[in-house]
Amino acid sequence: MNQTRKEIMAELVRMAKEATARGESAFAFLCNKGVPVSIAEEAEWEAGRGEEEAWWQRMERTIEGEVVRKAIGGDS
Repeated sequence: MNQTRKEIMAELVRMAKEATARGESAFAFLCNKGVPVSIAEEAEWEAGRGEEEAWWQRMERTIEGEVVRKAIGGDS
């Protein structure tokens, strides 16, 4: 991906994050702006990566092994 495409993708990711923060579907928002489906999917995925990583980090910091087993139904 060349520099121009990287800059455009960064802007699409920013727009996707803003749409999500407003309670909108990032994917639908981008598609309604004329962004091709595959590019909108990529931007939406990239925008969500930070949330997923933050969630995993919270889990890693706060959950002990016993709690994890109970959370996934293995408390037998």
